[in-house]
Amino acid sequence: MNDSIQPTPRWQQALDHLCGWSAVALVFAAPVSRSLFLVAALTFVVAWVGAGQYRSKLAFIRALPVAAPLVLLASIVALWAPFSPAPVGDVVNSLKVYSKLLLVLMLAVTFADARWRSRAWSAFTLSMIIVLASTYANVFVNLPWSRTQNLGIGADHSVFVEYVSQSVMTAIFLAMALNKTLCVTNRKLRLAWAIGAVVAIGSVLFLLQGRSGLVAVVVVVATFLAFHTRKSRRWPVALGVTLLGIALVTSSPLMKSRLTTAYEDIASYQAVDRTSLGLRINMWKLALDQMVDHPIAGTGSGTYHQIAAQHFGHCEYTCTHPHNQYLFFGMEYGLIGLLAFLWLLWRLLGMARHSTTSERAVLYALVAVLAVDSLFNVPLWYRAISYFFYTMLGLIVASNLPSGSQITATKFRSCKPEA
Repeated sequence: MNDSIQPTPRWQQALDHLCGWSAVALVFAAPVSRSLFLVAALTFVVAWVGAGQYRSKLAFIRALPVAAPLVLLASIVALWAPFSPAPVGDVVNSLKVYSKLLLVLMLAVTFADARWRSRAWSAFTLSMIIVLASTYANVFVNLPWSRTQNLGIGADHSVFVEYVSQSVMTAIFLAMALNKTLCVTNRKLRLAWAIGAVVAIGSVLFLLQGRSGLVAVVVVVATFLAFHTRKSRRWPVALGVTLLGIALVTSSPLMKSRLTTAYEDIASYQAVDRTSLGLRINMWKLALDQMVDHPIAGTGSGTYHQIAAQHFGHCEYTCTHPHNQYLFFGMEYGLIGLLAFLWLLWRLLGMARHSTTSERAVLYALVAVLAVDSLFNVPLWYRAISYFFYTMLGLIVASNLPSGSQITATKFRSCKPEA
């Protein structure tokens, strides 16, 4: 044994284990419990910092392709904060939310260890099984832990979080389930994951009322079609999947109603419209106008709430955020903030292009859902869905690093796209 190699102190080992388990708890908590998430996040940060090894951690972070845009976005929020004209509470809230950009990097360091990464994926699977089981059970029984108490088909059955967040989370679980179905070599496991994918799709189409989930599911399915189907077969397969999707959507009372409402909102839109889509259009126009008026540095951190309240004269669904992540960054932080966000998406795509791991397609799907969902939601700002995206970004980034390619060949087969 080399005497120059010093054993790791027990206290450091204990903190490393606490850090790992709290990171796993974060992944589990994101879809089911805000309280558990906050406790796990605090424990994780304390353990991560207390464990030391800063030189090796920083060296690892610097090598991450997404480190620069994440640090840039977090720095912009921090640097803009002292000069913002917004109330202190709104500024502090923005700092609290976007500080989780750095949490992504910290989680990537922890999940670079294959042990914690595997446990985190298992925790995510268990968490989503609980969500899906509760959602289906909620059709027949008013579960005491469910936020909705609506029996029967044709009503919203979101459980731990509101339907928009749950449906998008379920779409990401669908991406994982599809990936496992295609990659796992064990036939029983492949069948189990295929059933999980069907259950996830059924949940979004028939038991959750949000249109965001439908769009997210379409994005995930399209991503996997493009990734795993031969070029010569893509159009026939896409046509078949599209026809099947139309049949499923039209057979869902919830989705049929929501899509009909969306069409009517667009057809009858007026500037004073207070429908869901009408209010969104008004918020987008306000954010875009503010961005044009303040193109470089934006209106300031946390300013949307005050500006929207003054502009609309009411806060019915309009003063929290503009329901568009691109315009949100562009309005409050100018082109600098918007370009930093686009840079982050580009770097994530770059990671997916160069990845050789079995989670490559899941990263593509996650980036696609994040990019599309950001057109009509704020997935990096709104509570439940932001918790989910920050933790999943940390996990999926670590899962697509070169070291992640050391996956047992007996369990997985090649999941590279066919020519």
